[in-house]
Amino acid sequence: MEHTKYVEKPVTYNTKEITMNSLVDVFEKRHTTFAWDEERIPERELIVEALQEVHTHIPSKNLQFPYQVRLMRNDNPEIREQIFSICQRNMHMTVEEDYGNPQVLAPWLIGFNARFVSDLERRYEPDSVRGVYDGEGKGKVRTNDDNGAQTQTENIEIGIFSAYIMLALANRGIQTGMCANICINYEEATEIFKLEEDEKALDFRFIMGIGYGKDIETRHKYLDPRINKEKHIPFAPVDVEVVYPRPAFDDIIIQL
Repeated sequence: MEHTKYVEKPVTYNTKEITMNSLVDVFEKRHTTFAWDEERIPERELIVEALQEVHTHIPSKNLQFPYQVRLMRNDNPEIREQIFSICQRNMHMTVEEDYGNPQVLAPWLIGFNARFVSDLERRYEPDSVRGVYDGEGKGKVRTNDDNGAQTQTENIEIGIFSAYIMLALANRGIQTGMCANICINYEEATEIFKLEEDEKALDFRFIMGIGYGKDIETRHKYLDPRINKEKHIPFAPVDVEVVYPRPAFDDIIIQL
């Protein structure tokens, strides 16, 4: 049997050529950002365009989307202080000592929460096990996912969305910084991102900052709204693998 010879070609998408090099360029543009350029604020329309792009093309189990993504302009001083306070970096440190998580001082924030989809599970399978999961909405945690199966699905899909939107924004020259360390008060995060007003909203998961980043070589300073004093960001982004060494390829990628 004669096999067709594979010839590598650029992928044509919406009349644009996407090559492997261009994808790698986007990967390299993205970095976790602690220092935001306060003189340049991304337009809402540009961020929404990226969100629409991801929503249209991202995979989801039976297109249920068991999560919600909440875009918020982060320009209210009181709310900025509140968010920064519940995102303390090191709980063993005082507020004065703590470097904080300045990712959440970005001009825009995305909040991620789980979404009630049990009714969708029953569309084609009335007796679906996952169809009986409860969830009152309005930011409440379900009570009967004892083995964490649905929570795992939500977290996997939120992780996929996070990766997609980081790259979609990086492709537009916009940086991101994630923070799941809302350890002090999840209830406040629920209130800030208005989950209590939404019948489909389950519990809050984490925050992503969005904006134009400063250069990655400098350990910039920022204003800590908790104490109204300048501090250095935790580390310059270029030094991330000094602070947190990357595991060896073979420890992570197992070739069988």
